Amino acid sequence: MLVARMEAALGRRRPDALELLGLLWLAAAAGVLALGAVMLPVTAALAVFGAAAVLVFLARTDLAIVLVVAVAPIEGAFSSTAGSGISVTKLTGGLCIASFALSLVRQRRTLVFERGQAIVLGILALALVSTLQAHDTSTAMMTTTRYASFALVYLIVTQYGHDRVLQRRIAWALVVSCSVAAYLGLHEYLAKKEDLATLPYVSQNDFAFVLATALPLMFVVLDGPKLLRPFVLGAIGLVSAAILLSLSRGALVGLAAGFVLFLLTHRRRWQLTLAAGAVATVGVVLVIQSNPQRFQRALTLKQHIAHENVTTRFQAWGAAGRLMADHPLLGVGPGNFQFYFNKLTGQPVGGLTLTVAHNALLDVGAELGVIAMCLLALFLLLALTRLTDSLHRGYGDYGFVSALRISLVIAAVSSLFLSEQYFLPFWLIGGLAAAIWVRGHEAEAVGTATPAG
Repeated sequence: MLVARMEAALGRRRPDALELLGLLWLAAAAGVLALGAVMLPVTAALAVFGAAAVLVFLARTDLAIVLVVAVAPIEGAFSSTAGSGISVTKLTGGLCIASFALSLVRQRRTLVFERGQAIVLGILALALVSTLQAHDTSTAMMTTTRYASFALVYLIVTQYGHDRVLQRRIAWALVVSCSVAAYLGLHEYLAKKEDLATLPYVSQNDFAFVLATALPLMFVVLDGPKLLRPFVLGAIGLVSAAILLSLSRGALVGLAAGFVLFLLTHRRRWQLTLAAGAVATVGVVLVIQSNPQRFQRALTLKQHIAHENVTTRFQAWGAAGRLMADHPLLGVGPGNFQFYFNKLTGQPVGGLTLTVAHNALLDVGAELGVIAMCLLALFLLLALTRLTDSLHRGYGDYGFVSALRISLVIAAVSSLFLSEQYFLPFWLIGGLAAAIWVRGHEAEAVGTATPAG
């Protein structure tokens, strides 16, 4: 027995250099925490939990992806000033990227390559080059860094997104985080801190867009445990109320397009449609009735500025078109549209200045060039084609893939009136679509292959 144990110990794999470095780091951290536990016990305890969480996410890239998804809807809740500093989205994105890099070193994963990655990296390359000639390189660099984090997250999702367990976790993460975001946005509205439902330092259009694209995926978990269905239905009602009270017309138009697609492709599920509509209606009515004067004031305010919004929207589209014509190759630089708006539209300096073109394609065309705009359009078309093909061929979970396609339609239609290319939904949906289609295509090819000879 003793000899057998000695042989087993001798034959055990020794830690590699990375493992030894990690063990040394843990030993040093343990010493520091032991000292801190005596002097600052609460801080030390929080540090232990934080470090443990970081280690878990570094070890599990799939959970790091879920963390990125969960944080995206509530990003504004962690902001202290508009657009300054390192956002929590960048931090979680960096953690996800580090986790993926670690998995490549440790597990020697076989990477999946597909056409969407070339498109996404092509847009990133154009953004980087465009940054060099931008009028305001600081703004351009911040915008490019944000896009780069989402581009890398897209690449990671294409490696893991075929996993049905991960898909389920993503749906549940959206249920929880979107509910929290909706509650906080409605609280800001009812507490009279914001004129419309949104988070601090977040445009109501961006707020509504993220919630609207997540809504179809929230329905996916309705077939889960019966005990949790009331919570999911309540979350759907809460999110629906927040979207409506944001009064974002772009997001509402996108939702209408998604609803039409749902009716055309799921005619037999009219009961679910009625139930969802009833829950959403109840949620909206309850919030409005909690303070009807507040809703009337918001509606009056929106009507008052509606004509001005339409006028400035056309001005923004015209300005974006002129910038594309004048700078067709690389645009004026990421995030730099705002520095040309007043000059091109005749708006006085110091007055109203639109920071975006309120059209994702025109925005990318003006800031990154016509080639980048065409690549973004191709990316959306490729994702839609893959999801439709996956449904026809039976790739992946039918309910999840169907919800993804509806979310993509909502995102694409909304982006005709909003500039949402630097937010997660586009790249998450596209990455999941790519992962599901590639894995299904590979499985089908293996199943239909005939042995030679």
